Amino acid sequence: MNHKYFIQMHLQSIGVFKPLCAVAGLALTLGLTVTPAAADPVDGFYLSGSAALADIRDQTIDSVDTRFGPQPGGYLSTDKGYGGGIAAGFGFGNGLRTELEFSYRRASFDQATAGALTDATTDGHFSQKSLFANAYFDFTIAESPITPYVGAGLGISRVSWNDAISYNATERVGHDSSDTAAAAQFMIGASYAIPADQRWTISTELRHTRILSDLKFDGRVLQSRFGSFPITTNVSDTYRNEVVLTLRRAF
Repeated sequence: MNHKYFIQMHLQSIGVFKPLCAVAGLALTLGLTVTPAAADPVDGFYLSGSAALADIRDQTIDSVDTRFGPQPGGYLSTDKGYGGGIAAGFGFGNGLRTELEFSYRRASFDQATAGALTDATTDGHFSQKSLFANAYFDFTIAESPITPYVGAGLGISRVSWNDAISYNATERVGHDSSDTAAAAQFMIGASYAIPADQRWTISTELRHTRILSDLKFDGRVLQSRFGSFPITTNVSDTYRNEVVLTLRRAF
């Protein structure tokens, strides 16, 4: 099985990420018009840019603090998300490389359940800005332009509920708030060295990113049988799975 076919089939197995698969397939087709050459370990400074399609899992609402006492929790769900990132890194020539990455993800809200609201329609959008220190190890394969790799990162994320309005026939609840917490991520993927200029590589990876502590979002009940009053929504278990396509340039 040739490299182009293998990578395209691997990406296309995740149906929700078909647009990204098409971009990756086009890039690989252009790169493979030149006879492949073995990839060298990254040795020195590099810059990269990435695009991502994300599956942001339902955020668990543990409870809602109100003037009447804690109210039951539930969940807050989003549609599929997207985003991008930039990174600056250094390869040590032995397969190990480290980098500093800034990333941004965004997704529209879908539904929420908490307190008196059950499966309530939710407008607004989720966003997450993150700064990570990542470390990767590249597994160089003799006479192959494809380099599998694994990686992990630790950092900090700013999670925002932007103009979030959850509502049903009798109640409306709004949030426009942010909180910051430590985060971690884990990556597995493969990069392809473009034969015409091996300083350029294209990589595709699966990534899991998770918030490491609970979050609090200030909001307000805008309409209810008890009137309007402030609330604080307590959230845990915030994470996402995604496919990331990266273009890297070594110097």
